[in-house]
Amino acid sequence: QAMRLMIEGKNVGFEEARDLGLVDEIIEAEDFQEAALDFARKYLPPHKASRSVGLIKRACVSGAEMSFEQGLALERELQQRLFVSDDAREGITAFNEKRSPRFTGK
Repeated sequence: QAMRLMIEGKNVGFEEARDLGLVDEIIEAEDFQEAALDFARKYLPPHKASRSVGLIKRACVSGAEMSFEQGLALERELQQRLFVSDDAREGITAFNEKRSPRFTGK
């Protein structure tokens, strides 16, 4: 869809962009700052292991620019970094103890 819009030189409004899957969410201007902060907080400790969020983003963005084999190698390297983290231990412990994890970003 994005390529078609670029080729046609067509501009679309917010709602149409959302309907096409180009925009995830529309936020009113007066609510934007608080909504952006709420969104960001969902990906930070203690709710999420922030290091894993960052490395997932790196694997996706960098991996898309590499060959398949290089992308897999990058993914293995990044996974190894995560497996030795404090947050990985906390996640496994919390799972085994049937409780919600409390991540620290370490």
